[in-house]
Amino acid sequence: MKLRHLLLAMIAATFLSTDAQDAELHKEIKASEQRYAGVFPPEVKTIALISPASYPGSPSHKRGIELLRAAGYKIKLGAHAFDKPPKGKSSAPLEARLEDFYNAWNDDEVDMILCVRGGSGSQELLNNLDFSKLKRRDNLRFQGYSDITILLCAFQGKNIGQPIAGPMSGSIVGLKLDCIEEMKQMHHGLAIGPVPVTPIIPGDCSGLPLAGHLERYTRVWKSSFKPDTKGRIIIVECVHRTVEQIKQCFDELIDGGFFQECAAVVFADFTRCGTPQEIDPILEDVAKRVNKPTYKGFPFGHTSQCYTIDFRRQFVIKDNQIFVPAN
Repeated sequence: MKLRHLLLAMIAATFLSTDAQDAELHKEIKASEQRYAGVFPPEVKTIALISPASYPGSPSHKRGIELLRAAGYKIKLGAHAFDKPPKGKSSAPLEARLEDFYNAWNDDEVDMILCVRGGSGSQELLNNLDFSKLKRRDNLRFQGYSDITILLCAFQGKNIGQPIAGPMSGSIVGLKLDCIEEMKQMHHGLAIGPVPVTPIIPGDCSGLPLAGHLERYTRVWKSSFKPDTKGRIIIVECVHRTVEQIKQCFDELIDGGFFQECAAVVFADFTRCGTPQEIDPILEDVAKRVNKPTYKGFPFGHTSQCYTIDFRRQFVIKDNQIFVPAN
C-alpha cells in the first residue's frame, strides 16, 4: 500500500510539471465561440487577468482569453501574467505578480479579476501583500480556485472584494455547458438547483458558502488570514493528494477548529487522490468527528464539471439537495 501511494505521489508530481496533464485543464468542448457571452452581468464589462500563482504554460490558458474576448468582454491582461518563472521556480518573480495584482485591483475600469491558473504561489503573494495599498472595492469580483483558495479565504476573512470560487481562464476552455449556465446563474443572482447530493449525516440547513482546496484550507487556517467559518456551508475539494495526506489535512483542520462553528460540510471532487473505496471511509470518519450535516457529490473541483460558488450567495440544503435562492 505504501508503495502504491508513493507511486501516486510521483505520478501527481509528473502531472503538475506537464501542461498537457494539468488537472485544471480539460479538452475543449465543441460549442459556440461566443458561449461565454452574457455569462457575467451587464456591469462586468472589463475583466483583468492575472497569474498570482503558477506560470500558465499551456495553450489553453491563452485560448480561454480568446473565448472571453469573443464573448465581448474587454480584457486587461496583467503585464506579467505570462512571465516565465526563474529556473527552479514555478511562478513568476514575486514583485511581478504583486505589481499585476495591485494594478488590477486599483484600476477603476476593472469590474472583475479572473485568475489565469492556480498551481502554487498564492501563499507567497498573500504574505507579501500590503492591504493598505488596495482601494476599498466591495463589489470587485475575484474568481479562481485550487491554489487561489488561499486568496479567496483571506479576502473573505478580511471582508474585502467579492470572492468567488470557480473556473479560471484556462479551465473555462473545457468547462461543460451546464457549468457555464450555472456560472451565469451564479453571477446574475438567479436561482440555482436543485443539485442532488449524497447524505453522510443528513440535515437541512442554510448558510453562506466557503469553497476551496483541502490542503490550501490548512495553510490559510494556520496563517493570520483565517476565513470566517461561522455559520458557513464549507465545500471541500482536493487534487493530487495521497490518502495519508488527506487524513493529515482533515486532522489539522478538525483539531484546529476549522469546522467547529460551520453549518454543514459538503465534499466535492477528490481528483487523482485515490479510489472511492479509499476516500469514502475518510469522509465518513470526518463527518462523525465534525458532527454536522455532511454531504458528498457536489460538482466542484478539478474536473470539467466545476460549478462556480459566490461566497455571498446563500446556499440551502433541504431533502438531500442544494439550492441557491435568487437574490
